[in-house]
Amino acid sequence: MSWRDSHLGKIWLSISTHGLRAGLQDAAARWANKHLSIPENVYRDYSWVLNEDRPAALPASSGESLRINWLVPSVAANSGGLFNIFRAVQVLEGRGHKQRIYTVGERTIGGEQAQESVRKHYFPIKSKVELFNGVVDDSDVLVATSWITAYAARSVGNTAGKFYLVQDLEHLFYPPGSLAEFTKHTYQWNFYGITAGTWIAEVLQEEFGMKCSSFSFSYDRGSYSKDGNRLLPGARKRVLFYARATSARRGFELGILALYLVSKRMPETEFVLVGLPRGSVHMPFPALFLGMLPASDLAALYRSCDVALVLSHTNLSLLPLELMACGCAVVSNSGPNVEWLLSEDVAQLAESTPSALADAILKLLRDEPLRSRKAEAALRFVEGTHWDSEIKAIEAAFYRGLNVSAPVA
Repeated sequence: MSWRDSHLGKIWLSISTHGLRAGLQDAAARWANKHLSIPENVYRDYSWVLNEDRPAALPASSGESLRINWLVPSVAANSGGLFNIFRAVQVLEGRGHKQRIYTVGERTIGGEQAQESVRKHYFPIKSKVELFNGVVDDSDVLVATSWITAYAARSVGNTAGKFYLVQDLEHLFYPPGSLAEFTKHTYQWNFYGITAGTWIAEVLQEEFGMKCSSFSFSYDRGSYSKDGNRLLPGARKRVLFYARATSARRGFELGILALYLVSKRMPETEFVLVGLPRGSVHMPFPALFLGMLPASDLAALYRSCDVALVLSHTNLSLLPLELMACGCAVVSNSGPNVEWLLSEDVAQLAESTPSALADAILKLLRDEPLRSRKAEAALRFVEGTHWDSEIKAIEAAFYRGLNVSAPVA
């Protein structure tokens, strides 16, 4: 073995390439990826994959309101997926449905502590939050909200219908292997799919034969608005990047290379990175690191930016609509996973290459009339959306999946 291929040689190469601190971090990350990802006890950690399949065995209740049990993976803060779930719970409470939430997994919490966490970080729901222990109340609707909770739902029979709220294609989160296969299996269990957008529904129907209905996205009008000072930093142009380095589907490396090209061709541009702690990685251009911000601070930040780069390599996030509501023009990658909602009328779309994305950003920065037209069209677009109508689509899917008539509104 050559010195370059030895363990110390690889560490030295990282240090010489990235500097001492970043080089050691890079070497530690590669070591951890190689050694710490080895499963220690497969049966202990994954025995729930062997859960017995118990088909739905109850008749649907005859009343207009539904008994709905939600299975969620956690009540942790700052989850876009949980925002959608608990927003739906709150709206459905107002429509008279009786609901319970069960948290699934060894590291989750339930009871009053979980309920207070939901009220603090999401919405002031009244429904009880409990730990899933294999037993749930009878229900008309049992909703899995992730692939792990789908395995729990598979083992529950005291419901009239099993549903699967699919907000992204989770099997794409993993490299080919066990976890990807475990996830794909859940799409084949005859649950009724309710998908975030039409792209997921099309994939699940065509590749897995899953019956699906879909809902679309909106934004929180109480948090995001164009009203207020834009606070643009003088004559400088400002570009925001949703820099989620820990989520491969958000294209961190691609985005950084695109911004580097922008910085070379328009060096007076100011770059703002959201979602990335200060000093966590080396940047090839000056940037302002803002980390994770509360929603109360985001609207003012978005209003201060001319353009935002938001990349999605699985399903689209809520972020583009929130930015648009604040008057910020959006650049994103093209593809059916994005274009089920965004179009060239409201966003600047480009191929997933650094040069194409850089060109898209520079086009908006250099052509103010174009940037303004896109931002105004995007604002009209998002103002035409509303969460209440999307949650009514989820409610309608419950009745459709149960094959019963929905009450007359």
